[in-house]
Amino acid sequence: MRQEQFEARFGARWDAFEQWLTFARLPRRQRAKQPAPFADDDMAPRYREICQHLALAQSRDYGPALTERLHRLALEGHDRLYGTPGGGMRRFGQYLAGGFARDVRREWRVVLAALLAFALPYVATMIAVRLSPDFAYIVLPAEQLAQFDTMYGPDAAELGTARGARDDLTMFGFYIYNNIGIGFRTFASGLFAGLGTLLMLLYNGVFMGTVEGHVVNLGHAVRFYSFVAGHSSFELSAIVLCGAAGLRLGLALLAPGERTRGAALRLAARSVIGVVAGAAAMLVIAAALEAFWSPRTLPLQIKIAVGGFNWLLVLGYLLLAGRRDAP
Repeated sequence: MRQEQFEARFGARWDAFEQWLTFARLPRRQRAKQPAPFADDDMAPRYREICQHLALAQSRDYGPALTERLHRLALEGHDRLYGTPGGGMRRFGQYLAGGFARDVRREWRVVLAALLAFALPYVATMIAVRLSPDFAYIVLPAEQLAQFDTMYGPDAAELGTARGARDDLTMFGFYIYNNIGIGFRTFASGLFAGLGTLLMLLYNGVFMGTVEGHVVNLGHAVRFYSFVAGHSSFELSAIVLCGAAGLRLGLALLAPGERTRGAALRLAARSVIGVVAGAAAMLVIAAALEAFWSPRTLPLQIKIAVGGFNWLLVLGYLLLAGRRDAP
């Protein structure tokens, strides 16, 4: 079907959907004085139809004006369908219930690129340090590596025994500041044509792989994995998702298509802002686990079991959540 036929066939329904969105934004008193373009119960199926038409327009390479219009209608329809006026937290909670995972799956290409940019240097550096311990001192300063020896070494206090509730709250605030700072920098550096995001992912992968290989070489594997197992799923996944959002910004600048770079950047930012917000929620969860659960002194088997469950929880959510409501 050619674009002209496509627009002629469905244009009236898009106009009606746009009119309904305009109607829904009116104050309640004004809405009571005029008829709605269609019943509220028809909104969900019409929203799914818009999403389906958007996917068709993108797959058939229809013009940018059409795809941008459908994309805008889909975003506004999503906000209206899953949002509640005056209930920001409830609206965000509804988004986390499924919309976040759907947006991640929609951006699977940049998510995969971010995952490879982070995971490959992580694994490669960890293996290199395990095979050649001196390589760690080429990557990181000796003083910095000594800090991790102190943190996980036998002379350190037992995890969870030297901290009280006030210390846990202090560390919770610190981890939120640190984790969200890393995530935001990874996302925002995508404005440098994606190169900044790519470098952030590579750096974090190399840094974490070096630390893990070095600590294990020193014989501190039990203490290290006991601490990181519980929160790593939320923290590492969120960093990758922030990286994916940053790469999307970079692609908009490098390949804006027929749009201006400014318009392409605004469209890309709007399409991934939900992913960044969801990743921030994951980083808060990671900070809570890192502050209140990870330092507890428990058998390694329990810590690994909880960590494995959290990985299944994160992956299962990202792969399956929101599919029932998908168009």
